[in-house]
Amino acid sequence: MVKDLFMFADFNESSQIAWFKIIYSKEPGSLSLITDFLERENAFIMFGHLDNITQKTGEYSVFTELKENIDPENLAKKIKDLEVVSEVEYGISKYGMIHSVDFPLNVIGVRGVMARALTIVDIIKTLNESVPHAEGLLTLSGLKGGIHAAKYFKSVMPLNNSNFASVLAELYRAVGWGILEIECDPETYEGQIIVKDSFIADVYGSSDQPVCAFMSGYFAGYLTEYFGKNISVREVSCKATGKNVCEHLISPAPSGANQE
Repeated sequence: MVKDLFMFADFNESSQIAWFKIIYSKEPGSLSLITDFLERENAFIMFGHLDNITQKTGEYSVFTELKENIDPENLAKKIKDLEVVSEVEYGISKYGMIHSVDFPLNVIGVRGVMARALTIVDIIKTLNESVPHAEGLLTLSGLKGGIHAAKYFKSVMPLNNSNFASVLAELYRAVGWGILEIECDPETYEGQIIVKDSFIADVYGSSDQPVCAFMSGYFAGYLTEYFGKNISVREVSCKATGKNVCEHLISPAPSGANQE
């Protein structure tokens, strides 16, 4: 059986993780030609997944570990020049958000599980429908998760003002939670986070009120742990209410507020 469950790799400043989605013609030896080429280019294959798109073409999605002096864009162009290759897409996981595992799944330092978004949203809906002050409980739950995430990242990499936002954005994309655009001033602790394709809002359905309190809490916990100051985050616009994206505002927490 092919081992194809990959999340979170160890952070290594001397290397980079790059993925390539390669469309190739299924001629005898074509896949071997691609893998041999990657080996010659010093691209260490961590994981490869095959998808037979048609009778004549296939898709090879491969995660590679590259030395920091190798340009993934240039490597993608070289792959595209191979006679058996018709299309190439690539991306970079700057902070190593993939990791080969068997069981149990390890997600940023602790055991994780794979679940359908619908399963998680059903839990959120049940809380909203049945529990008083459910929004506060969801925010608190997210807060704790964000704090744990920031603590983990600080333990494995130099987290600083130049990368704290991009690390959080890559985490969200890697686990399928959403695509983030983050603006946060590390001096005033003010800013906003735009979430595109929020898994909560997308699956929740239509709502009169914003539904991503868990995410607001997660952002607050992450930023509170990183900055060492209590940070407040609240959702002011939500896709579930008919907006195009979800918007969360960042601000210093009121004096006396406790984020622990």
